[in-house]
Amino acid sequence: MRRVHGLVGALVVALAAGAIAVAVGVGSSHREAPLTSLDPTGDDTDVYAFTAKDAPGALTVVANWIPFEDPAGGPNFYRFDDRAHYYINVDNTGDGAWDVRYLFTFHTKIGNKSTFLYALPGVQSISDPKLNVKQFYDVTRLRYRKGRVVSAKIVGRNLPVAPNNVGPKTIPDYDKVANEAIKSLSGGGKVFAGQREDPFFVDLGATFDGIDLRNATGNAGGGKDDLAGYGVHSIVLQVPEAAVTRDGKPVAGADTPNAVIGVWSSTERRRLQVTASASAAKRATDWVQVSRLGNPLVNEVVIPLKDKDKFNRTQPQDDAKNYGKYVVNLHLAAVLNQLFNLGIKETGRTDIVQALLTGIPKVTQIDPTAKNPVPADTLKINLGVPPADKENRFGVIGGDNAGFPNGRRLGDDVVDIELRVVGGYLIGKKLPLGDGVDKNDVDFLSSFPYVAPLKSGFDSSIKRDEPKHDPTGAENPA
Repeated sequence: MRRVHGLVGALVVALAAGAIAVAVGVGSSHREAPLTSLDPTGDDTDVYAFTAKDAPGALTVVANWIPFEDPAGGPNFYRFDDRAHYYINVDNTGDGAWDVRYLFTFHTKIGNKSTFLYALPGVQSISDPKLNVKQFYDVTRLRYRKGRVVSAKIVGRNLPVAPNNVGPKTIPDYDKVANEAIKSLSGGGKVFAGQREDPFFVDLGATFDGIDLRNATGNAGGGKDDLAGYGVHSIVLQVPEAAVTRDGKPVAGADTPNAVIGVWSSTERRRLQVTASASAAKRATDWVQVSRLGNPLVNEVVIPLKDKDKFNRTQPQDDAKNYGKYVVNLHLAAVLNQLFNLGIKETGRTDIVQALLTGIPKVTQIDPTAKNPVPADTLKINLGVPPADKENRFGVIGGDNAGFPNGRRLGDDVVDIELRVVGGYLIGKKLPLGDGVDKNDVDFLSSFPYVAPLKSGFDSSIKRDEPKHDPTGAENPA
């Protein structure tokens, strides 16, 4: 029987620090660094980690790449890059390094290269020859010990990627065809890869216009979801808890030693090296990381421009020495104080390190025995906390212990959560700050793969003039 132990108070304290560190709503990691803005297929936009209601004994991860996909963006529609390695990483020992990795490698097949069409009209299945451009992938589960691979097993081979939703003439029953991309994995669990509607919701235009919130109180709407109508390419992975815990066992409860893990996504590309030898030039290749994402918004608004590309190249285990000064002395706090005169503490923010990077002892700290846990930007989730019967978009500050920052669900409103905490929620200033957009433009699915399909290029029009908002403020923790 799962038990919840000491979460409310401890996680509220965690949110006080962690939210400030990643706050002010922006696209969680959409175009967050100079180089990834030029490399959309390598740009991981968001990562979510949660326990799904219909899979209580499993870890569910949604990892997204390729921001701002226009559903009508043909004739060369969006796809994962065959030349990249895509990863979902898990740290279950608390050292900021991966202990388990799921590697996704893709390959594309084109049926008829003499046509410009992505597909001929009337595609009935994911294997239909009328689907001219097909993509497939392998899933490899890697286990590590002290930084070295101790096992590598292919748990999914030649699995199909759900095609882009071109239109009703091309794929009359898109949901049926896309659902055929849901596949089981060897050893348990299942996976989906393909185009989905971007689940992140935020008023981007107001944010990047000098944090010009259309309605700073957030209670009267007025925001617009600038990601509405756009897609991403998602990898949705669901595996048994025993596949990611340190002892290879299911989690007994929230306070058991193996309950907490850290999750992040990353992308690697091949680097070509040319070396000279006595006889001739030798060509060698290796793989280098070009993007990573753990907690939302860190590289977006905490890391300065000069270090954003470096952040994407480096590993979570080195975050303290590389970027700790940006967390402790938070530039964002100074910006918010100048704009709104909130009186936020701008320097000496040692509290942020625990909440965001090391985890809260007995709640979201991965190694409960560590006296000096390693600070690392990973999305920490306590697998022993059961899903909420009724989710609250404010997560922990809304009284919902299964929400952000204990993992991250699709519906968690990290923008409003962070704005309200930055505004002083945990120090008695319960200001109803928000961007006026408090849910996604389309509903999420109640079953795997949970992320909604994108409207077709024929049917969609990217309109953001009808923000999803609850004018009653019924969920408002203020």
